[in-house]
Amino acid sequence: MRPVAGLVLLVAFIAGCVTPLPPAPVADIDAAWQARQIELRRITAWQVWGRLALRAPDQGWHASLRWDRDGEKVRLDITGPLGRGHLQLVQDSQGAELRDADQHVWRAENSEVLLYRATGWALPLNGLNFWVVGLPVPGSVSTQRLDAQGRLKRLEQSGWDIQFLEYTRFGAHDLPSKLFITRRNSPEKGHAAGQDILEVRLSIERWTFKP
Repeated sequence: MRPVAGLVLLVAFIAGCVTPLPPAPVADIDAAWQARQIELRRITAWQVWGRLALRAPDQGWHASLRWDRDGEKVRLDITGPLGRGHLQLVQDSQGAELRDADQHVWRAENSEVLLYRATGWALPLNGLNFWVVGLPVPGSVSTQRLDAQGRLKRLEQSGWDIQFLEYTRFGAHDLPSKLFITRRNSPEKGHAAGQDILEVRLSIERWTFKP
């Protein structure tokens, strides 16, 4: 190999191995968090593509996800779960509707109740509309920790523990791309302490923001 060609290959190899540096810490974390909340609350219409994994002590599944939101109207297309092939869940101000691949239809007052009745899985769908953009649900008591950039690192809200494992730049916004969400049922609800655990892993691959 000629020296020049070898040098080019070496430089290309080294460049390919470089890991991007994390964002620099901000001087005032609380001020950065206040500014982020103002920015993120404007994001109310979007499409998200990603992967969803759910695990309980005796079962679990993986699925691909397409998630459309336009204000109060939310549509989830979940492909692969529970042996049904495809679930389509829609919620608006009138209520919620769930349809499976065999065109069976269920309806209820909200999406969380509907999904639980149809599948037995109690997912925090209402909370996810806010957690996915890195915000707590408004009006609900929460405990939160921020990272060095003034972003949510961990959030405890409505019985759920949400860890924001990774952020990625999507368009003009720095948004969560990996979330790990857990719930541990309490003994007073009839469960042995520490025995009934639900884990939700959400990986976001792509966003499209609607005007």
